[in-house]
Amino acid sequence: MKALLLIAHGSRREASNDEVRQLVKKLKTQVGTEYPIMEAAFLEIAQPLIDGGLDCCANQGATEIYVVPYF
Repeated sequence: MKALLLIAHGSRREASNDEVRQLVKKLKTQVGTEYPIMEAAFLEIAQPLIDGGLDCCANQGATEIYVVPYF
């Protein structure tokens, strides 16, 4: 099963991190059939970090994870 992991920098400002999470929700409505699993992760500061995002995708059954940088 395909997964898409959107990776942003991460911010001390939680509203900025929430914007990334909201973008993932919007993407789910547009390409959710192609990527049934979609998550956001961050390079630093915010959670989950990249390794946590990868684990989250894998734990949901992902067999292919497409990592998309969003900087």
